[in-house]
Amino acid sequence: MKTDELILSLAQEPAPAPLNPGRIGAAVVAATGFCGALFLALFGIRDGLPGLWSQPLIVAKTLLPALACLLALPALLALLRPGARAGLAAMPAVLPLSAAAGLWIFSFAALEPAQRFVQSTPFAVVECVGLILVIAAPSLWLAIRVLGRGATTRPRLSGALAGLVVGAGASSCYSFFCLQDNPLFYVTWYGTAIAITAAAGAWLGARRLRW
Repeated sequence: MKTDELILSLAQEPAPAPLNPGRIGAAVVAATGFCGALFLALFGIRDGLPGLWSQPLIVAKTLLPALACLLALPALLALLRPGARAGLAAMPAVLPLSAAAGLWIFSFAALEPAQRFVQSTPFAVVECVGLILVIAAPSLWLAIRVLGRGATTRPRLSGALAGLVVGAGASSCYSFFCLQDNPLFYVTWYGTAIAITAAAGAWLGARRLRW
């Protein structure tokens, strides 16, 4: 095909839809929420949960990962355009992560040594991390596909942020099912699941978002 013919052919094609970061962000959150809701529909929420929400440590178990999910989302969306950097958009996500770290340190200091990790049995750890990853895996796959509509020039970082958003959202959904209320348990193992999801997102992003 000659150059003039190629230019004419491109000119006749319909213009691509403009990039809509808000719609992409909503799709990522919706995918995570749907997978979390499906999990809870199948397995249910813990007995007596509404009455337990008067306890701050139980509220924190849901609220902190939910905030990490929502506050990391602007940084993810900022990277959709070529040459963009997360920059200041990533700073708010540090707040719930710092609060979680502070809660872990406070609980470690407040509890007797014999009580600190009594809930971290092999079964409880595998159940916690494994079920969060079950929720996060399809959500992450859908998120990477949706992010492909953008044109990030930092695919590995975009994938890692997608994993952070999805992993934190999945952890928040799982918290409605979780029976472990010790911050030393849920900060450690929710954090582990989120880190695994972020690493998987970085791996997928480097392969699926590169252009």
